[in-house]
Amino acid sequence: MELHWLCGTTLSLVLLLWVSPVRCQAQCNAGTAARQKRIVIRSPGAGQLGELDRCQYRVAPWSTQVCQVRIDFERLELPQPQLNASTGTVECGDFLQVQRFRLCGRSSGQHLYVPLHRGQELQLLFVLATPLSRQQSTWQMTLTQLECPRDSLAVANAPKSALEQPRVRPFLPFMSNLLPRTIFGGETGIGSGQGPAAQLIQSLRSPSQADLELLAPMGCDQYWRSQTGGIVSFNFAGGIYMPSMRYSICVKGALDSEISYKIEHFELSKTDADRAGPGYDTDCRSTVRTAGRVSDYLLIPNSYVINQPELQPTYYCGNGLAGRELVARPPFVIHFSSDAQTSASETGFQLTYAVRQSQEQQQQQFQVEL
Repeated sequence: MELHWLCGTTLSLVLLLWVSPVRCQAQCNAGTAARQKRIVIRSPGAGQLGELDRCQYRVAPWSTQVCQVRIDFERLELPQPQLNASTGTVECGDFLQVQRFRLCGRSSGQHLYVPLHRGQELQLLFVLATPLSRQQSTWQMTLTQLECPRDSLAVANAPKSALEQPRVRPFLPFMSNLLPRTIFGGETGIGSGQGPAAQLIQSLRSPSQADLELLAPMGCDQYWRSQTGGIVSFNFAGGIYMPSMRYSICVKGALDSEISYKIEHFELSKTDADRAGPGYDTDCRSTVRTAGRVSDYLLIPNSYVINQPELQPTYYCGNGLAGRELVARPPFVIHFSSDAQTSASETGFQLTYAVRQSQEQQQQQFQVEL
């Protein structure tokens, strides 16, 4: 029996699934792929986890139009990254691997968007290298599969036949064998006709309109849709940011708005580590690529420092930005990059943001009112 049928096999429960997709729980090393709109992944019990050196989850696409999966880390507690004395670099000995992301440490409350090609299966792999790590590790996350419109890039290369014949949800073929065709109306098969039930079936063949709001713009690994919020680096609670990591953080905005970033904590390494204070641009990222170069920074394009409008860097690093406010124009994207080296100053960043009407727009409105 496949995992998605474990969520309900009775007729009444299957009917309920049509109204609200359930949250199924995927099993560690199950051997079969879960196929549901929303899936919960929890770490096995302490007894079972203590016997595992790896735990893999497989997630099959909910429909042919799935193009992204949002992963919400409600709880992610893994051992901290460790210094490799022989190479002088920081590594995750125990980790979660999701596509190009390798995560360790404590990152509860974070989220990730991962893109999927049409029909691609998503795999999540936990590697637990030591008995101690198995005692310290625990996780719970919710995976939400998001569907793109048919004419999007996600299905641009799909066969013409696949676009002309929409695939219904996995449980619909099962239902067509159980229910009289007349219940759903139409003489040409299940889902035809104009009745309420037929309209329900037809709606299930198309991407949920709610997905359009949830979809992250292309290239965004994190996407914040609220007008205000807080952002921290991965493993901020663990006191060190992730090594060898690059990801983009996007905030929803409009062309006539601007965004304020209030820096609460900011400590990233920089080229001249002995010089205290903030670093900018070449302090953070050399224009010449060399072995072992310092390359830890937060890239914020189209930004400037409040009370110092003449200061308009693109790369930020070092320390001393805490308590400062930055303002940026659209698009609202910040990019974090870290190298494999580590130092005591690499504790990460914490900030709050607020999307607001731009000052230029405010001045234009004021002039119109006058």
